[in-house]
Amino acid sequence: MTSISQTFAKGLLFSLPIAITLGALYWFFSWAESLLSPLLEYMLPHGWYITGMGVLSGLVIIFLLGLLVQAYLLRQIFEWLENSLNRIPLVKTLYGSARDIMRLFSGSDQHELQKVVLVRMHEDIRMIGFVTNEDIDFAKEDDVIAVYVPLSYQVGGHLLYLPRSRCEPLDMPVKAAMQQVLTAHISQSKPVKHPV
Repeated sequence: MTSISQTFAKGLLFSLPIAITLGALYWFFSWAESLLSPLLEYMLPHGWYITGMGVLSGLVIIFLLGLLVQAYLLRQIFEWLENSLNRIPLVKTLYGSARDIMRLFSGSDQHELQKVVLVRMHEDIRMIGFVTNEDIDFAKEDDVIAVYVPLSYQVGGHLLYLPRSRCEPLDMPVKAAMQQVLTAHISQSKPVKHPV
C-alpha cells in the first residue's frame, strides 16, 4: 500500500507543475482571446478574423509595452501616471503592492534585493532572507538591517528588522535563492557557501 501511495505522490509531483503551467497559459490565452477578439472583429473587414488573433495581438501588445517602458520619454509619462495613482488612497495601496511584488519576483530590480543571507531565528533554526535595506533610519546605532523572508509556495513573506550579526551572507545569486525558497528547496540549486 505504501508503494502505491509513493508512486501516486511521485506522479503528482511530476504532473502538478506541468498542469499549473499549462493552466496558467490556457488562462492567459483565453483571457487575451476573449478580450481582444471583439475589438479585432470590429476593426477588421468581415471574414478576416481568425481564432487566435486575439492571443497574437495580446503578445504583440505586451512586447510593445516593454519597448515603450524602455524609451526615456515614455518612461517619464509612466512615472507621471504612477505618481498620479499614488495620490489615490485605495488605488495607491493596491497598485503599489502589485508593482512591488512583480518587481520582486521578476528580478527586474536586482538592487532591491541586495544580497542573500541566512537569518538565524534560533540556535538551530535558519531561514533564507534577502537584504532590502542596510540603512535603517530608526535603528542606525544598533546596526539593524531590513531583511525580507519570503514564504514557500505563495506570494507573501515577512519584513524583519534584524541585527546584522544574526544574518550570515550566502554566496548565492538572488534568483537561485528565491527559486529555492519558493519551491521549499525541492529544486536543488548550486551548493551554497556560508560561514559555519
